This record gives sequence, C-alpha cells and structure tokens, in this order.
Amino acid sequence: MTISDYRSALVTGASAGIGAEVVRALRARGIAVTALARRADRLDALAEETGCTPLALDLMDTPALEAAMAELAPDIVVNNAGSGVPPGPLFEMTAEQVDRVLDINLRAATHVLRTAAKSMAARDRGHIINVTSLGALAIFPNMSVYNAAKTGLRVLGQVLRNELYGKHVRVSEIAPGRVATEFLEQATGDAELARKFYTEVEPLQAKDVADAIIYVLDAPAHVNVNLIDIVPTLQVAGGLRFASKDG
Repeated sequence: MTISDYRSALVTGASAGIGAEVVRALRARGIAVTALARRADRLDALAEETGCTPLALDLMDTPALEAAMAELAPDIVVNNAGSGVPPGPLFEMTAEQVDRVLDINLRAATHVLRTAAKSMAARDRGHIINVTSLGALAIFPNMSVYNAAKTGLRVLGQVLRNELYGKHVRVSEIAPGRVATEFLEQATGDAELARKFYTEVEPLQAKDVADAIIYVLDAPAHVNVNLIDIVPTLQVAGGLRFASKDG
C-alpha cells in the first residue's frame, strides 16, 4: 500500500510546524485529513486553507481520543504532538515540568499508538508514523526528561512493529534534528532565545520533515521504512567532551 492506496489520515499536533506541513502535504495527495490539536483557531485557519477536518482535542483526554479514533478509523496516523520545557538539569526541574513532558510526549503518544493500532490490526491495514527526535538517538544534556520520553516512544514503536507481525500495518519513525518551528518558544517562553536558536544555524524547515513522511508513506506495500534520522547538514550528534581534571 502506497499513499495512493490510503484514503484517510489523522495528524496530531497539527496546528503549526511539522504537523501543519504534514496536513498540507497529505491534502495535496488527495488524502482526507483530520487535523488534531488544542488550538481551535489555528485548526480552523488550516481547514480553510487545506480542506482538512479540524478536531480541537486535548490528547490528555484519553476517553475523547478513544472515541475519536474509533469513529475515524484512519488509514494513516502521524503521531506528532510534542511538548518541551526550558532546558536544565533534571534535579532543577519541577514536578509539573516533568509531568508535562512525559504526559504529552510519551503518555498521550502511547494512547495514540494503542488506539490506532487496535483499529488498524482489526482492518489489517494502515501506517503509523511516530515523529520522535534526534533526542531519541543521542544524549542531550539538560534535556533528560525529553530524551527519555522520545526514547520511550521510539522503543514503543519498535515493540508495536513486532506485535503487529503478520499484519499489513506499517510502523515508521521520523527522528528530526533541529527544525525551525514554534516548539522552543512555546517550551521556554523566550522569543529571543528561540530566534537565536534558529537563526544562528541553518535548521531544517517543517516542510523537510513533512517531505520525509511522504517519502515513507510512498514506499511500496512490501516495504516498511523503520527509521529516518533527518538533520541539518551542519548538525551532527555525538562527539566527545572532556572537563578539566582540575575542575
């Protein structure tokens, strides 16, 4: 099943950034898209632009998510919604900050996976795409809980792929590096920090990630693209750093 074999999609975190670009790309391919996010005004504007169906819903409302998924039964689910907090060491984070990151990036994302897979397995049809992060593949100091949540989502996707063994349901992961979106400003409330974060380098654009998702969806029916690690040309992960032995 390539994208032309699918008819419907659900995109979470669709009100801006990567999610909105995925909605645009899927609509351009003739897919009926339900765009899910909390910001109803943004969704309404996107619906007017693209013809998608807006669904203003808080992913933390699990019963509402279950009801929506059962009604929609989408062929494609792009599990994209995410949240962050200001960077800092774990021992300086508040309980509220920890819960916020885990709730959106892992708990809510897990329920999206659970409900999507149930419907797809029953129909023996579908494609789930988890948008994780370079932080699911590499260690970033001062982003411990975000690292943990995205790594958890990565492992969940891999386990789900095994649990769907024998089904015509594909599970893929897109792990982007730095992407110019509203994410950092929303996480920190610091517009100047966000501006520097994106203008002092040459980041990916949201459309670059959406294009990678379309590429994955366009693979022939017998091909499951497990992972795309997509980063700006001038960004790398890893390397060694040593502090002075004298402190």
